[in-house]
Amino acid sequence: MKRIVLTGPKSSGKSNIGLRLAELIHLPFFDLDEVLEQVYAEEHEGNRLPFREIYRRHGEQKFRELELEAAKRVAAQERILLSTGGTTFNQESLREILMPNSYIVLLKNDPEILWERTSHKGIPSYLEGEANPRLAFLDRVEKVVETISPLAHMTMDTKDLSIEDVAQLLDVELSVRKVLR
Repeated sequence: MKRIVLTGPKSSGKSNIGLRLAELIHLPFFDLDEVLEQVYAEEHEGNRLPFREIYRRHGEQKFRELELEAAKRVAAQERILLSTGGTTFNQESLREILMPNSYIVLLKNDPEILWERTSHKGIPSYLEGEANPRLAFLDRVEKVVETISPLAHMTMDTKDLSIEDVAQLLDVELSVRKVLR
């Protein structure tokens, strides 16, 4: 096993759960969005932007190029815990890079809860041009889950669970399934 990958729709808790789970299982934690920001900074003389702002300023194509480079970098890492972006696995090129030697964990939650978590910070840039951002988001959640479900080794519904609860449950499941051997 090279890496454990936490994935799922936006606001499903991938980063927060990943940080805590990494502590429990003693693996280095990587957030693909943070690696993408590092790649961007290297290309822009150290000027770092948050991934949302990169998307807003440079568009989806540039964002996906940076995400691809970020995925290549983490795919070269041994024994890590990786949190991906919400739509990372919708991209075939990224699946081809990240799937080999990975144990994929899909985090799910009620789409309306995910919308509340996402929209309380404002409408994400990828939804700004939508006539109905909520419906576009819910459709996107459905597509993400449909894409990842058949690829996932494990699916966990995080509804009504705290970050700590999910991390501990995943720790136990990964141990029982002997993923960390």
